[in-house]
Parts: sequence; C-alpha cells; structure tokens
Amino acid sequence: MTEVDEFVIENFESRLNRLMEAYTRLLTENATLRKRLSQQSVELDKVRKQYIELTESYSNLKLAKIISANDSGIEDTQRRLSKLVREVDKCIALLNASEQKDNML
Repeated sequence: MTEVDEFVIENFESRLNRLMEAYTRLLTENATLRKRLSQQSVELDKVRKQYIELTESYSNLKLAKIISANDSGIEDTQRRLSKLVREVDKCIALLNASEQKDNML
C-alpha cells in the first residue's frame, strides 16, 4: 500500500468513527425526546381532563347562580305581592268602615 492509500484509509476510518459517534449520540437524543414526548402526552391528557372537569364545574356554578338569583327574585316578588295584598286589605277595611258609618247615619 502506498502512503496515499494509507492516508485515504485513515481519513475514511476517522470519518466513519465520527459518523458512528454522531449516530450513537442521535440515538440517545431520539430516545430522550421520545420519553419526553410520552411524558408530555400524559401531562396533556391530565390537563384536558382537568379542563373538562373545570368546564363542567363552571357550567354547574352558572346554573346554580341562575337558580339562586331566580329564588331571590321569587322571594322579592312574593314580598311585593304580600305588601300589595295588605294594602288592598286596608283599603277594603277602610271602605267597610266608611260604609258602616254611612249606614249608621
């Protein structure tokens, strides 16, 4: 073998070694990234479930607030109606009293 051939072979071996090292490094990095992706997928699933639960909870809370607001509205309406009935009763009582006075005269 000539000196040029030896130089070419050494150069080839050197490049082949660097290529193999890069391949090994990329395999390791790929495995790490796959593991990280798997963990991120699990985390994403947890967050999606939590989002669904929070959305349902929020909807329930809104519904409860609407119902409680209506309950207080009903109570206010009942109070107003009771007040009006009392006022009408007073008016009727005054009219009856007035009629009794007129009948006595």
